[in-house]
Amino acid sequence: CDGKLHDKKYTEYSRVILAWTALGRDAADVGGFNLLIPLADFDQTVFQGINGPIFALLALDSGAYDIPENTAGTTQATRDGYVDYILNAELPGGGWSFAGGDPETDITAMALQALAKYRDRQNVADAVERGLTVLSQQQEENGGFVAYESESSESIAQVIVALTELGVPLDDERFVKNGITVEDALLRFAQGSGAFIHVL
Repeated sequence: CDGKLHDKKYTEYSRVILAWTALGRDAADVGGFNLLIPLADFDQTVFQGINGPIFALLALDSGAYDIPENTAGTTQATRDGYVDYILNAELPGGGWSFAGGDPETDITAMALQALAKYRDRQNVADAVERGLTVLSQQQEENGGFVAYESESSESIAQVIVALTELGVPLDDERFVKNGITVEDALLRFAQGSGAFIHVL
């Protein structure tokens, strides 16, 4: 596709960058294409909402990539710009959601993952603490998390990634309910084959 993954959803670039980097490859050269270039376009990256800057920071930081110069004639992206977008989307009581309303487990956990490396900024550190409080309050008595009307391994996994990225032990008292940790909750979804199911 001449290096064009999507006209509007720039998370497509971020997700491929994450996968490519995890394979030990350079996202600046994927079949001769630099997949980092789209993330230099701040306006297009945030077009789809909070997912855009979250995934962009995760992708950029996965390989400690420099943001290329934006040649599209729109706003030049910066890490601080993406961080500020996420902070400005924080809900009044803490946490984040995709479409407004109450905080959502998955989006809040993803935002915390993206912000983890920027806690030297006090406003980021404060937002992270509020987000952790929200997630702790959302944890069910069985250690799991309900999102979109069902308890899923995905939501639990997002919280585990957020906690580990932030250096919070999985047996932190804020995330242990009735003696059940988030790890215990995730293992309920494990199958004999070694696979994990999405919902019980």
